[in-house]
Amino acid sequence: MIAASKVLKKDGVLIVVTFHSLEDKIVKYFLKSLSENKSVSRYVPKIDQPNTLFKMIEKKPKTPSAKELRENIPSRSAKLRYAIKKENFYNFQTDIFEKFKNLIEIENFGNKL
Repeated sequence: MIAASKVLKKDGVLIVVTFHSLEDKIVKYFLKSLSENKSVSRYVPKIDQPNTLFKMIEKKPKTPSAKELRENIPSRSAKLRYAIKKENFYNFQTDIFEKFKNLIEIENFGNKL
């Protein structure tokens, strides 16, 4: 997702489909962390914050319709999330690796089996 974000042009759409809750959690955190400016406290005055990289139109993921579920039962776990790139900068900071370091290690361990 990081590499895709760097290649994506301004007004491009990053679309990710997940099939497991662990994947969805990572995608959700990634898009949310790069599309929102969080303040430390609501009592602290607002400070100038850097521009966000993405704009999320919908916070909730798209899920299959009832018709799709009838025709394609395995699609029941699919979730689609998307965001639109607002700015054209490529060197952005994200803590995705630090936050999900243990989960990435577990996934890599599963690949070794």
